[in-house]
Amino acid sequence: MERGRWWFFRVAPGMLFAALPGDSFFQGLYLPRIRANGEQQGMNVTSILKEMHRAGELGSTQLAVLTDLHLKKRYSVHQELRAAIYIGVLLITAGVGLTIRQYFAQLGDIAIVGSLTAGALAAFLYCFVKGKPWSGGEVESPNILFDYVLLFGCTLYAADVGYIETQFRLLGDSWHDYLLVSAALFFFLAYRFDNRLVLSMALSTLAAWFGFQLSARFVSFHHYYRESAIAYSLVTFAVGCLSHRLAVKKHFFDIYLNFAVHFLLVALLSGVVEYWLLSWHLPAMAAAIAAVALYSMRTRRFLYMLYAILYGYACLSAVVLEFTHGAAATYIYGIVSSLAVIGLISVLSRRFKEGA
Repeated sequence: MERGRWWFFRVAPGMLFAALPGDSFFQGLYLPRIRANGEQQGMNVTSILKEMHRAGELGSTQLAVLTDLHLKKRYSVHQELRAAIYIGVLLITAGVGLTIRQYFAQLGDIAIVGSLTAGALAAFLYCFVKGKPWSGGEVESPNILFDYVLLFGCTLYAADVGYIETQFRLLGDSWHDYLLVSAALFFFLAYRFDNRLVLSMALSTLAAWFGFQLSARFVSFHHYYRESAIAYSLVTFAVGCLSHRLAVKKHFFDIYLNFAVHFLLVALLSGVVEYWLLSWHLPAMAAAIAAVALYSMRTRRFLYMLYAILYGYACLSAVVLEFTHGAAATYIYGIVSSLAVIGLISVLSRRFKEGA
């Protein structure tokens, strides 16, 4: 809503934002010192709000809310509530697993499978009833519990499938096909309800299926785990790029990219540690780190620069320590290099903030 030179708008329940045209946006946890039309900083925000109220640009309710936010009498606990709910889901899931493990003989298969199935179906039904219509863009959750109800349903489904296969071995040696089916279900639910947590479950489950599938096909799988991880990272990156190019949940791209970056760099780093300079892993690692750093600078995302620095430091250390002999030299390198990395992270973090 526009009032005079100020813009007030609500982007989420309980989150009020205010801004001056041509200036930066201020989150409504508090109002920082205001800069407008070249005026000096240090103005009294409370006085400005009262003046705007007298001029009719702010209502009494808006004045009270913004004043309380500026004086920090009100603050958002949205993130804390989400964290508490997430921890609660994990604890409940862990409790279900421990209960099944300890009392499955007394409870019986029918009671366990029936309870897990009913719980998962109830969670999924709730999401389909309460969820908003599907959209290719970002969709806001109906309430704070919605995403975690879906996550809880997915964990109950996973526990249900795991128990059924453990007790009855319906698929025998092809049990890992459950992972592929589960990954497909999680992908569908993640895209249907715009849920990043469930998408992470889908990608993790797909990674597990990928590994078990290769281990079933190749006797010497343990010699090729790096190649399988690299292949998985490339597949994940390709799917994320395709989803982004088709404008279907473009905001999911960061999740795909995080999985791809970690799987790729960990696999290449393990090759550097084992083979040192005698394989293609080192140049591939250098190229991957450079690509991640360039992407970070292009998108102004410091997180990816942090990945590049940390993985680059680990790779450099793996090479340098091969030439380092003696405990004293190792300690000196560890102290000096770690301080240099901390300093580099600090400097680049400030520059990214200044350039944002």
